[in-house]
Amino acid sequence: MTRWLKDVLLDVVALSLILIFAFTGNHILEIILWVYTILLVTGKVLYFSFNYLQKKANTESVPPAFYHSTYLISVSAFVYAANYYLATLWLLIWILSTIAMLKKNKSKTI
Repeated sequence: MTRWLKDVLLDVVALSLILIFAFTGNHILEIILWVYTILLVTGKVLYFSFNYLQKKANTESVPPAFYHSTYLISVSAFVYAANYYLATLWLLIWILSTIAMLKKNKSKTI
């Protein structure tokens, strides 16, 4: 349960920073978001590359609606801020996360 709360808290903080950036255009936040986004994309790609990471992924999961709404708001905020590169990367993160979620659910049913 604590891992679940930590994941949600991290996502809420990241979403807050994205929204602040979208409405203020703060360049320091943009750099922070670029670093965070690159780390997140790298983590998603590595997840698919190593079976060990797939087995290590947490078994407790946040409701999918939370993630989908978080990614939708994030992509929308970057589009609003006219930062299409970050919007595209967050769309990629959303797609990879959805694939990982479907793969995880499929392995649970088998």
